[in-house]
Amino acid sequence: MTNPDERLLAWALLSRAALASPDTVRTLLAAHGPLGAAERITAEGVHSRFGPQTRVMAENDLERADRVGARLLTRDDPGWPLALADLDTIDASTPIALWTRGPAQLNVLTEQAVAIVGARASTPYGEKVSRYVGMDLAAQGWTIVSGGAFGIDATAHAAALEAGQPTVAVLPCGLHRRFPQGNAGLLAEVEKTGLLVSEYPPGVEPNRNLFLGRNRIVAALATGIVVCESGIRSGTANTVRWGNKLRRPVMAVPGPVDSAASSGCHQFIRTGHARLVTNAHDVLDLLKH
Repeated sequence: MTNPDERLLAWALLSRAALASPDTVRTLLAAHGPLGAAERITAEGVHSRFGPQTRVMAENDLERADRVGARLLTRDDPGWPLALADLDTIDASTPIALWTRGPAQLNVLTEQAVAIVGARASTPYGEKVSRYVGMDLAAQGWTIVSGGAFGIDATAHAAALEAGQPTVAVLPCGLHRRFPQGNAGLLAEVEKTGLLVSEYPPGVEPNRNLFLGRNRIVAALATGIVVCESGIRSGTANTVRWGNKLRRPVMAVPGPVDSAASSGCHQFIRTGHARLVTNAHDVLDLLKH
């Protein structure tokens, strides 16, 4: 029988190694399982950035996670969200594992979940819309998923908390910190009843590629995606593309015709990449049909 700690260490090692070569890790995992893949990764010669030091780094990751109250959620855990497997159907790669902070179970929270996303440089209009849509959805038992960022993300998380419901924030860095720092207080509140989630081990700092990788997880965890404000070229547009690829219902709230903050929403609607919604009733109507 396998020691549970040994198996968890193997998954932590795979999570760490995936930073260097995710494709190699996925190939080894598919061929040999977590223990066999971990054994090969720690051997010399498999990859220039793998080796015995990877095990030491994984041990440090688990210790650091324990210090901040984080845990490693693995694919063979009953709490793993099955919806993430949809990423493999579009060659987008299901995360090797997820690190979480908070008391909730991710698979339970995402049984019916809506991602509310949008501009970091949001306007009062966008914040008002995301607040009432988020509150109404949360009050009806839908989990709000977002990225923990400034602007629309933060407003959506706060709306769920105001409705007395847990929410999920997917972060673009390790869970050794609550990022961005300006939202640390809000994310601490999220962590009390919901979850902070990341595919990156503790100690990994945010960068542009990690932001984009985070977006695919937000889209995959959600039953549907609502954009409250967005420019045409933005991280939100990247989340919309993931939603379309995953065949998730993507919706957008229109804004003032002269507002650059809503130009992306208008384009998504005009090109058929999103359906027009104005309130939670519209969102639920589209999700149920």
